[in-house]
Amino acid sequence: MDIQTAKQISIAEYLHSLGYSPVRRQGGNLWYKSPLREETEASFKVNIERNLWYDFATGKGGNIIALAAELYASDHVPYLLEMIARQARTCARSPSLFPGNPLRSRVSNSWKSCRFPPPPYSPICGKGG
Repeated sequence: MDIQTAKQISIAEYLHSLGYSPVRRQGGNLWYKSPLREETEASFKVNIERNLWYDFATGKGGNIIALAAELYASDHVPYLLEMIARQARTCARSPSLFPGNPLRSRVSNSWKSCRFPPPPYSPICGKGG
């Protein structure tokens, strides 16, 4: 996977594949309890139109690669791309993570109806993993 391909992955669906669900939707923004730390109020925003995230508590944000850098505690881009690609392949709906896929429109809001096990979350989606 290259950087441009990774940037095309929906952050909302990537978070969904990791087991995180938004607490609320406000316009083009989804609000989460931060996947980067424990919190009681949602202060982690994903703009689904721009495909960018921002954590108000830490003042950090950016694209999916910046998110992976925080999630996987690394700044080594090849490693981050590998981790993003591995997670996208692990999820049964991984083709929906990429734009242009004909299945995307049918599953892009699939996070709305999913249930997850209680924390700590594990990236279990579909078969394998």
